[in-house]
Amino acid sequence: MKVYIKTPSRLHFGLIDLNGNLGRMFGGLGVGINKPNIIIEAEHSPIFTVTGQETQLATQLADRFFKAYQIKPNVHIHVKQTIPPHTGLGSGTQFALAIATAIAKLNDIKATTPQLALAMGRAKRTGVGTAIFEKGCFVVDGGKKTNETTDFPPLIHRQPFPDEWRFVIAVPNITKGLCNSEEIAAFNKLPPMQEEEVAKICHLTMLKLLPALAEKDIKNFGEALTEIQIITGNYFAHVQGGTYSNKEIADTLEFIKSLNVYGFGQSSWGPAVYGIVKQDQAKAVLQKIRAYLDRDIGGEVFIAKGNNKGATIKIIN
Repeated sequence: MKVYIKTPSRLHFGLIDLNGNLGRMFGGLGVGINKPNIIIEAEHSPIFTVTGQETQLATQLADRFFKAYQIKPNVHIHVKQTIPPHTGLGSGTQFALAIATAIAKLNDIKATTPQLALAMGRAKRTGVGTAIFEKGCFVVDGGKKTNETTDFPPLIHRQPFPDEWRFVIAVPNITKGLCNSEEIAAFNKLPPMQEEEVAKICHLTMLKLLPALAEKDIKNFGEALTEIQIITGNYFAHVQGGTYSNKEIADTLEFIKSLNVYGFGQSSWGPAVYGIVKQDQAKAVLQKIRAYLDRDIGGEVFIAKGNNKGATIKIIN
């Protein structure tokens, strides 16, 4: 028996509430995208082995699972493909869940995807990446209770992302985004978000962003998302030095904005940034962004569409 798993990536559009006066913190907005992907294969083995890409990280993740579920390390894992780490595309959660899901399937462990995420140390703030691994789409979670550290954020909205919309995603060749201890330190330095800012994000989400998504109104969706990203970015300016994580990203987004995209922003801590366009615009916008990056900082540019199904999981007998 072999387990094959191919994950989506995700774009993270920000946190809804960093005030917490209603008894919940965070809450997240994000969308699954069809690439890049983590692809792994796993099968029973007399001894534990890992081959392919990112073997050290895969070994650490597997060890965490073995300890959490107290099972013998009886698996061979081959990592065929990975998502670039610390770029804002959700590699950490997707890799952890791919490894955990594969080992759970091999050992007939009946655990939900949120249970696996908690066991693997994910969902400390948002459940967006977990929800996207499970079923894809555009998702909103309802935050974590401020008096509990082990709960999983409830999924409060899931909407398929329109097939005719595209993201043109740029990953400039600059310092990677914050992660692990750096990310924790950054959150610890932040003051509570003003209630007025939380209210504005909620207002934009409920009465502009989500209705526009449901009606496939790319103009209003893009406007709402851009405004939410700017409010969130201004709050995080305390720890990242500006609305975006550095000047190169800010300049890249200013260029993307000039291409008449419907919306734009930075995913998580970056350096991945994006513009939202209709399918027939995507190639022209990609070529212009690629030329812009090639003139200066370099980097990668690609077109992605929404992933509306989550990870592909196949059992091969």
